[in-house]
Amino acid sequence: MRKQTERVKQLKRMYSIEDGRLRGGAGWEKLPIFWFLLFLSYRCTRHCSYCYSFTQVGEGNETEMDERTFSRLLEWIPEVWKANNVKVNAIGFLGGEPLLRTDRIKRVMDSVYENTGGMQGFVYTNGDVVDSVRWDDLEDIQWISMNITDVGIEELSRRMKIVAERSNVIGQTIVATLDDYNLERALEITRFGIEHGYRLRFYRNLYRGLDAGYKRRLLKKYHEICDYLEGSIAGGYDVHTTFMFDTLIPLWDLESSPYHCGRRVATVFPDGSIGPCIRDHSLKSGTIFDADPLSRIQCDSYHYDFLRHDIPDECMECVSRSVCQGGCPNDKLVLTGTTAGKSVVCEIHKEIIPRLRYLEELKKGRNRP
Repeated sequence: MRKQTERVKQLKRMYSIEDGRLRGGAGWEKLPIFWFLLFLSYRCTRHCSYCYSFTQVGEGNETEMDERTFSRLLEWIPEVWKANNVKVNAIGFLGGEPLLRTDRIKRVMDSVYENTGGMQGFVYTNGDVVDSVRWDDLEDIQWISMNITDVGIEELSRRMKIVAERSNVIGQTIVATLDDYNLERALEITRFGIEHGYRLRFYRNLYRGLDAGYKRRLLKKYHEICDYLEGSIAGGYDVHTTFMFDTLIPLWDLESSPYHCGRRVATVFPDGSIGPCIRDHSLKSGTIFDADPLSRIQCDSYHYDFLRHDIPDECMECVSRSVCQGGCPNDKLVLTGTTAGKSVVCEIHKEIIPRLRYLEELKKGRNRP
């Protein structure tokens, strides 16, 4: 594939040049602090029971953004970029299965590079169509996350090798939602990912969130994974813990929240409506045709921040508060009917966050001269 030399230079300028736009603090300069999350279509090759889209939109829903709305989106993204004054932005393609319409991914990325200072581009895919993809359409995508769904490790390996050989990506992530099947083989997935240099991302099945038996099994498996990662670090493997479990950022030790939900997350749905949350497809706070686009994504109830007024005092005193931030408000809303209270997986976070931080300390110790 032809490398986009000028666009690579543009990304380097995005990271390095000081121009007065907002950016992350020391050590977090490359972390995007504004996220464009695009659901251009709900068409998919699968109907997974744990998928946020199909659970809320309905199975068989193949709503796809029409051309008029898509044309407006190409204008809207640069408009928001100019208004938000953020230095490092990310733009992601989700669904549905985004690789069914790579032509639209290309048109969006062309607009991004022609009309903004550049953005990190990523695609979240199940990999079912990697053999037939037009890879030239994806030349500006830096990151690809492959959802393993229910395919075997050998097939996953084959698909990820195709991505490595035919794309310009600088990093691949294996994503596994831990339904019963993937929960049982999570350690096998971990081993494969670490040995082949892939990042890992495990999501719990949100819709099993209050099932006490499931939560016990989940916590046990998280501990087993951490045990394996300790040995992997000692063996010299590169282990990345950021976003590995339920989007946690274990290195975050600042009191401010690293999660921009309800503030700097612009989720766009196929009908052109927008919302503040990647998981809640029922909350529509406006459309891309509305004036003053930034105001449309502001949503206090979705602020993922332990400084919220409805977070209990015990969260304020917890040693893991800067990472957990009181838990995802949408998860609480789905499972308890309110965004108030502590995380729905508080007991898991209390045990796992310290372990993730310990893994990071092991990495630092290994790298010290």
